[in-house]
Amino acid sequence: MAEHLKLVYPARTPRNATLTLSQDHYIGIDVGTGSARACLIDSTGEIKALATEAIQLWKPTSYGGLRYEQSTTDIWKCICICVKEVVAEAKVDPATIRGIGFDATCSLAVLAHDTDEPVPVTGPDFANDGNDRNIVLWLDHRAMAETDQINATKHNLLRYVGGTMSVEMEMPKVLWLKNNMPAELFDKCKFYDLVDALTHMATGNETRSFCSSVCKQGYVPVGVDGSVKGWQEDFYHAIGLGDLVKEDFKRIGGVDRVVSPFLYTAVFRCLVVS
Repeated sequence: MAEHLKLVYPARTPRNATLTLSQDHYIGIDVGTGSARACLIDSTGEIKALATEAIQLWKPTSYGGLRYEQSTTDIWKCICICVKEVVAEAKVDPATIRGIGFDATCSLAVLAHDTDEPVPVTGPDFANDGNDRNIVLWLDHRAMAETDQINATKHNLLRYVGGTMSVEMEMPKVLWLKNNMPAELFDKCKFYDLVDALTHMATGNETRSFCSSVCKQGYVPVGVDGSVKGWQEDFYHAIGLGDLVKEDFKRIGGVDRVVSPFLYTAVFRCLVVS
């Protein structure tokens, strides 16, 4: 605890003066299926404030139902509301907030690689209805055929996701989009696990985390089982997503940007005080 506490001395300290302790604070964000939540703690781990905001869920009937979509625009708005609420409730100076971390569902978020704008995932026309519905929720099972296609390859990397990919993972969803989107629209897309999309929106950084990439997308860390780039070129060609191999896998994070999770700091002032 001591390393997080700073002693603040006045210019001249009277003999009987008491020292003021200035404490660091941290914010945790959790995005579930129905709401976004924020928790503000101090450096001892004590919870200072909590906030929750309901997020929107759409259930399009196209392609036979079982479709569930959300919007990064809506989720970000709810996160900002929660963060401002906990800062206000805890009555802390935003300057003492040293980091913020994200947790979210295993959902696929799609943005345009040239503009960073949300790309709608609702077929058959994939037009934006004004709600920026660019998330295929974990609960969405539209990609059953694509999941079977991926698992039929019996590729070695499937060993690292439990032997088979689940329809709830990202790659079957990406393959479904390729099979159903206009080719020119798919070519404009870049893809994130939702938690990585949120850190990208907060920082502009394209970094992806080991948690999402290894557990849900088939990334095998360099040096493990002969992996050279982490992402497996032969796997993506085999399942019909050779497009993602181009430019060193840029559209799913690149070969040098998959790292352990970490906290972002100063850039979150926009969340706290704007």
